[in-house]
Amino acid sequence: MKIEIKKLTETQIFVGSLGVSTIMILAGIIVHDAGIVGNAIILSTFLIITPILFVRYKRYREFKEIEEKFPNFLRDIIESIRAGLPLHKAIVNTSRVNYGTLSREVKKMSNQISWGLSVDKVLMQFADRMKGSKRINAAIQVILESYLFGGDVVSTMETVADSQNLLLEVEREKTSTLNQYVIVMYAIALIFIGIVVAINKLIIPIFNNFQGSEFGVSNPCNLCVDFACTVCSAFEITSTSLFYLKPGTIGIYYTALFFMMSMVQAIFSGLVAGQISEGSFVAGLRHSLILASITFGTFSILVRVGLIGT
Repeated sequence: MKIEIKKLTETQIFVGSLGVSTIMILAGIIVHDAGIVGNAIILSTFLIITPILFVRYKRYREFKEIEEKFPNFLRDIIESIRAGLPLHKAIVNTSRVNYGTLSREVKKMSNQISWGLSVDKVLMQFADRMKGSKRINAAIQVILESYLFGGDVVSTMETVADSQNLLLEVEREKTSTLNQYVIVMYAIALIFIGIVVAINKLIIPIFNNFQGSEFGVSNPCNLCVDFACTVCSAFEITSTSLFYLKPGTIGIYYTALFFMMSMVQAIFSGLVAGQISEGSFVAGLRHSLILASITFGTFSILVRVGLIGT
C-alpha cells in the first residue's frame, strides 16, 4: 500500500507541475513576450524535474537504508529460530525491533502472517516490493528457495547476512575512496566558469583590438543564414531574458554561448559524479541539478558585476 501511495504522489506531483508550467508558458505566449516565454520554459523545466527527482531520490535512499538494516534483521531472525521459534513466529517477533525504514516492511510481513498468509507467500510479496533493490530481492529469493526445498534456513540466512555485510563494507570503502572524485567534478564545473571569465575579460578584448582584420572578433550572428539564425535567436533570447543584456551587442552571442557550454559541463559533471559516488543515474541527476543551479546563479552574478557579457 505504501509503494502504491508513493507512485500516486509522484504522478500527482508531475501533473500539478505540468499544469503550472503550461499556464506559465501560455501566459508568455499570450503577452507575445519572448523573454517571458524563455523564462517560463526554463522555470517550468526546473519545476517539473525537481519534485520528481526529490521523490525518486528519497525512494532510492530508503532502499539504501533497508540494505543497511537487512543483515541485522536476518541475524535477529536467526537468533529467534535458534531459541526454538519457527520461521513465521521469528518474523513476527522481529516486528518489535526498530530497523528504521525496514521496520515498515517487517511489520507488514508480521501482519500478513497474523492474517494466516503462508511464509512463502509473505516472502514472495516482500521480494516483489524490494525490486528497487536487486541486492535485497536476490537475498530473499535465496532464502525462499532454501525454505521451500527443505534446506538449512538458518545456515542460508547466516551466509546471506555475511554476504550483505561484506557488500556493505565494500560499498563504504568505495564511497570513501571515490568521494574525492565527486569533489573533483564540482571543481571542474567551477573552474570551467573561471576559464569563461578569463576568456571574456582577457582574450576577447585582445581580439577586439583587431576589429576589421582577419584576427578580429565579431558577432557571428550578424551574418547568419537558415538554421544558424534560429540558433542566434535562441542565444539572443537567453542573454536578454535571463541576463537582461542589451540586444545587438557582441556580448549577447558570447554570453549565451559561454552559459550554454557551462550548463552542459555542469550537467554532465553531475551525472559522472553520481555514477562515481553511488552508481546511480538518479543520484547523478541530483548532482546535475545542484551544479546547474550553481552555474546559473554564478553566471547571473558575474554578468551583473560585469565580468561576463561586456
